[in-house]
Amino acid sequence: MMNKKRLFKPLPIGAVVLSLAVVLFGNVNHVYSKTSHSDREIAIKDLAVENFNIDTTKVKQLYRSDLRGDSNVVSNEIKNKTLFAFTELIKNGGLKEGDYTPVYFLEGNNVSIAVKHADGSMTMTNYDISGDGEPSIISEDSKKAR
Repeated sequence: MMNKKRLFKPLPIGAVVLSLAVVLFGNVNHVYSKTSHSDREIAIKDLAVENFNIDTTKVKQLYRSDLRGDSNVVSNEIKNKTLFAFTELIKNGGLKEGDYTPVYFLEGNNVSIAVKHADGSMTMTNYDISGDGEPSIISEDSKKAR
């Protein structure tokens, strides 16, 4: 009878330790992927600044996480207009499979969306987001990434 009690005591302790290990190590990949994604966005931003001669003192750089609902980097109105411009970019074929996460540059009523393509080129599409309707394309520039 005493041996059965000793056998069953380590089982709950082992289950707790295993559960704790899964929770701790399972979330490491999520945290790491978010960090590496941010590094990629920063690298794309730096590449866009270099390729398109962007004056970073005049624009506000926005990343994908800045456009989420819980972010307070910009107003909800600017978030929605920027996301609407991004939707237009997708509709017009400016983003294809294999392209990297775009980076946004906000200057007044204009948003520029920089996309690094899988073929090594980069596109900067500028939108006027001042109206209440569809954002309008001001210009589009494509270059081979340096």
